[in-house]
Amino acid sequence: MTRAAPHPQRTPQRTSKRPRPIPLEDPQAGRWWSRCARTLLSVVRHPVRSFRVCPEPIAHGRVMRLLATVRLPAWLLLVVLLAVRHVTAMEGTGVPVRAIHVMVDPSLARVLSLWILLMVPVGLPLLYFNEGLVAHVWVALTGGASRSIGASMRACGYVLAPVLAVVGLVDIPLYLGYMPGIVYFGVLGALALVHWVLLGMALAKTHQMGMLRGWLVALQPTLVFVIVTLLRALPELTEIPGLPPVGGGYAIP
Repeated sequence: MTRAAPHPQRTPQRTSKRPRPIPLEDPQAGRWWSRCARTLLSVVRHPVRSFRVCPEPIAHGRVMRLLATVRLPAWLLLVVLLAVRHVTAMEGTGVPVRAIHVMVDPSLARVLSLWILLMVPVGLPLLYFNEGLVAHVWVALTGGASRSIGASMRACGYVLAPVLAVVGLVDIPLYLGYMPGIVYFGVLGALALVHWVLLGMALAKTHQMGMLRGWLVALQPTLVFVIVTLLRALPELTEIPGLPPVGGGYAIP
């Protein structure tokens, strides 16, 4: 009788984990609100892993819908609060003094602030497009882009989502007059740092380039975000570095 040859031992094989897409781009990841929440967590906690997959063509409508979902609820709440305050305000009440009143008439500054606030839904796609355009130009100038401009816009859009969610919440105490200017500048600086770090990693993985180059490129779109956010807040800031303090609590419109 011949003995059966022993079964060869199976060498364990390492299973390579395929990078997963961003939850918002996975139709089987649950309902819209759940996918939005998981996308925000994924972008903040795992930015490198989140942008390893970049399906093209880019669904810009999906990214814009995410930005509207995270930004507009706080904006709508603020508009309602300001409308209620305006209706219940006593006749003849002055305009709260702001630092910009040194250069701009209080009535004009008040109208400008209201116009800027109402233009937030229009500004979302403009910010999304401009950040993506600036980022892609600098990617091309620093060594070439391996993907389309749509991919750069996608990276900027997903990074903007958690940052704009915080901006929307901060706008409420700012417009209601409960946030000192120095505190707002501190919050804006922190948001700019988060935006720069996340966007640098997002662009680096999207275009498959070095991390240092990604952070270098991310400086320009981060500057766009800071300028736009600061210009929006100027009519409501109580103090601005470089401008003399304005005396008094209210100005007569």
